[in-house]
Amino acid sequence: MRITKSLKAYMSLMLILTFIIAVLILPWNISYAQSNSAQNSQPDLIGVVKSLSGSKITIYIAKLSSQSDGRGFGRGRIELTNKTQTITVSSKTSIVTRVFQNGQITEKKLSTKDLKANNILYIWYADSKKKTISRILIQGTYDPYQTPEAIGVIKKVESNKITITVATIQRPQPRQNTSNNQTQQRMASQPPQGGFGRGMMNLKLSSQTKTIAISKSTVIVTRTFQNGQMTEKKLTVKDLKANNIVYIWYSDSKKTTAKRIMVMGTYSQSSSK
Repeated sequence: MRITKSLKAYMSLMLILTFIIAVLILPWNISYAQSNSAQNSQPDLIGVVKSLSGSKITIYIAKLSSQSDGRGFGRGRIELTNKTQTITVSSKTSIVTRVFQNGQITEKKLSTKDLKANNILYIWYADSKKKTISRILIQGTYDPYQTPEAIGVIKKVESNKITITVATIQRPQPRQNTSNNQTQQRMASQPPQGGFGRGMMNLKLSSQTKTIAISKSTVIVTRTFQNGQMTEKKLTVKDLKANNIVYIWYSDSKKTTAKRIMVMGTYSQSSSK
C-alpha cells in the first residue's frame, strides 16, 4: 500500500504538533505537581518578618513548638530564635495567604508589598541548595506577648515597683464519659496565653513573693472586648491595685524589671477554684 505525499505531509505535521504540545504541557505539569507538593509538605523554613527592603526579607528564624494535628503542618505556637536570615524573592516566587470563605479554605495571591513586620512566613525552596524561594505562605501575625514570663497577684503597689504573689494557672481537667471529652482535653492541654478569657483561669497562688521594678519604659495595659474585637487600653502605675491579676514580661535577663504588664482582672477566691 502506497502512502501518498499528502498523507506523509499530514502525518509529519501531526508528529510536529504532538511534540510541540508535549513540550508545552510537560513543564506545566511538573510545575503544578511541585506546587501541590509544596502545599501539602512541611515548610523548609519558618520565620517572622523583621524588616523588608525591596525583594529582600530579613526574618527571625522560628520553629513550631507544637503541631495542631498529624495532618501536615498546622498553626502551632511559634517560638522565635535569636538567629536572623535574609531571603530574596523573585518574580517567580509565589506569595499567598489562606482565607476561609463559605466554609472552604482558599488561597489569595499577594506580593512583597503586602508583607508586614511580624508576619509569620512558611517558606519552601525550589532547589536543594536552598537559594531560590519557590513559595511563601503567610500564616498570620506573630504576637511577641503570647505567653507571659510570670503570672502573679499584686500584693503591694509602690511608685516604681510592685510586689506580687507568684501564681500558676491550673487548666480545667478533662471530664470523663462526656460527649465533649475531646474538647475538654484540648482545653486542658493548651499553654497559658495572653488572650484567653478570665473564665478559663484557675489560679493557684504559691507562697513565693517577688518584687518587680517598673521603669519609665514599662508598658502597662489591659484588654477589653468591644463589638467582638479585642482592644488594649494603656494604664499607669496608679491604676494598679492590690489583688490585680497580672501577666509580666521582663526587660532584662535577670528578670528584675518589667517590660510589659498586662492586667487580667481581679483575684478572688473563685479564681482559685
